[in-house]
Amino acid sequence: MEILRVAADLYPEVVGGYGLHIHEMSKVQAQMGHDVTVFTKKIDDEPNFEERHGYKIQRFEPNAEIFGNSITLNMVNDLHYKFDDYDVIHAHSHLFFPTNLSALLNRFKDTPLVITNHGLESQTPPLWVSKLYNETLGKWTFNSADVIISYSEEEKEKMRDLGITTDIEIIHNGINTDKFKPLNDVEKKNQILWVGRFLPGKGVRYLIEAFSLLKKEHDDLTLKLVGEGPLKKQIQEKAEDLGLRDSIILEGVIENEKMPKIYNESKVFALSSLTEGVPRTVLEALSCGTPVVSTDIPQISGIIDGCGYIVPQKNSEELGDQIGNLIKNEEKKKKFGDKGRKKIQKNYSWRETVEQTVDLYENLVNLN
Repeated sequence: MEILRVAADLYPEVVGGYGLHIHEMSKVQAQMGHDVTVFTKKIDDEPNFEERHGYKIQRFEPNAEIFGNSITLNMVNDLHYKFDDYDVIHAHSHLFFPTNLSALLNRFKDTPLVITNHGLESQTPPLWVSKLYNETLGKWTFNSADVIISYSEEEKEKMRDLGITTDIEIIHNGINTDKFKPLNDVEKKNQILWVGRFLPGKGVRYLIEAFSLLKKEHDDLTLKLVGEGPLKKQIQEKAEDLGLRDSIILEGVIENEKMPKIYNESKVFALSSLTEGVPRTVLEALSCGTPVVSTDIPQISGIIDGCGYIVPQKNSEELGDQIGNLIKNEEKKKKFGDKGRKKIQKNYSWRETVEQTVDLYENLVNLN
C-alpha cells in the first residue's frame, strides 16, 4: 500500500511518545512491504527530503508556533496536490495543524483519512483553551475523518460525549516487549523514575513535592527526571528551593534504545500527569517489570490495576505515600512488576498494533 503519514513531530528529532509512535509505525509498516511517506515539520538544518529505516520523510519549514503547535503553511500545496496519490492518509492527533489541514482536504478528496487520537487534551495551553478547542475545531477535525483510532474505550466514550460521530476503532497503543524487558544484569538503584516533556499537563511539580516528603524518611532516595521541555528550568529551580539539588537527577533526552536499562535500574516509575492518552512510558516501565504509581486517569487506571497504585491528581502527599509504600515493600514491588510484565506481553504487543492498523487501512481502501 501507498501510505502517507502526516505528523507534527518525528523521533528522534523530537523525543517523546508521540514522535516515537509515528517513527516506529512507519518503520514496521515499511518492513512489511508498504511504501510509507511522512510529512512533518523541519527543525534546524535537517534535509527537506530523506529516507531512513525504509520510509521516506518530507519536511516543511514552520511559519509560526501557537501553544507548541507548529503552523506549516508550505505543507498546504504539497498535501493538496499529492493527497490522492496515496491509498490512505494517516494523520496523528487532532491537536496539530497538519491534521487540521488533512481534515479540510479530506472533505474534497477521495483518499480515505484515518486520524489517531493520542489524547484529547493538550498538555501545553490552559485547560479552558483545550476544552474550547475540542468543542469546536477539534470536533470538526475528527468528524472530517473516515475513521478514528482510539487507544481505549474510555477515550472513545469521551469523543462520543463531545458529539463526534465518525466511526471509532479501538487499537491499543503498544511497545516492543522483546526490547523492553526485565534485565537481570542491571543493578537496582534506590531511584524513582519519571520520563516525559516538561509541560504544565505533566504535573511534575507535584512529583517534586511528593519527593520532598519522601526524602524525610528515605535519605538516600533519588529522583531521575528524563526529558526536555519549556518548564525544565522552572522544575530545576523548584528542586533547588526545596533543597533537593543533589537528590534530583535531571537528564536530557535519552535514546529509546537505552531506556530499558533506565527502567530496570529504577524501583518505581511515577506518572504525575493531569491528562494523557495512553503513554508509551507506562507500557515500557511495566514491560520492564517496574511497578507504576500514577495519577488517576481513566484510560491508564485499568492498565495499572494490579501492577501499581493510582492516586488523585494534584495530590503530592498521596503520591508520595504510595511511592513510599512500594519502596518499602519488596514483595509487593516484585508482585506488581511480574504482573505488569505479563499484562503488557499479553495485551500491548507493538506488532499487533501495527497489523491491526494495516487491516483497518485495507478495509477502508476496499470500501472506497
